[in-house]
Amino acid sequence: MDTSYETWWSEEDGGDLSMEKDHEYAWPATIDLLDPKDILGKKILDFGCNRGVLLRKLYDRYPYEKAVGVDLARQSIAAAKENSQDYPITFYIEDNIANLTETFHTAISTSVLYLIEDLNDHISKIHDLLLDGGVYYTSFTDQSKNPSLAYMKQEIDKYGAVKMQNHTLTQVVDCFLDHGFQVELIREHTGPHIDVSGYRRFHLSVDDYLQSMANSFMIKARKIK
Repeated sequence: MDTSYETWWSEEDGGDLSMEKDHEYAWPATIDLLDPKDILGKKILDFGCNRGVLLRKLYDRYPYEKAVGVDLARQSIAAAKENSQDYPITFYIEDNIANLTETFHTAISTSVLYLIEDLNDHISKIHDLLLDGGVYYTSFTDQSKNPSLAYMKQEIDKYGAVKMQNHTLTQVVDCFLDHGFQVELIREHTGPHIDVSGYRRFHLSVDDYLQSMANSFMIKARKIK
């Protein structure tokens, strides 16, 4: 059964291209959180790669051997292929990463875990795709106690092709531990300046937005068994 879709974000403001532009400022900060030793000369998997921007910017800073990007949005994968012809990246429309025939040193996903209903299945498949000692970097914000959760879910479910889930950080970490990973948390927002101009998009108050910032982490999970 084909579970792909045309675009991930259907709001009438440019769809996935608009989302790419919104995230443009965040990619360098995301790359800053990655250990270069996990990237340079390595084989990389980007789960939920969208239009491939992160993989291109990552290669520009830390050239890897090769990468695979997977996503379900057909327009995004088409754009990723078009814009990445000079990079050692292969893109697939794929909803089951167990179908991939390669193994990887490092896997990455950004703003994806909160959309995955079955964390156990996802993390088990990532484990099987990683080489021994491989690492999975995945960003996650625990919104379970955020007063804006209902509003946030309403907006995401309205425009997103996949519904928002409500996992806690403990649930996510426990799932990694149960699958033989060592887990480290890296705070995503540590600078003294926080731009709150766009807080109304998914939050009812600045306080709720700041709570999201405080509960946002890059999870670094290394396969140890």
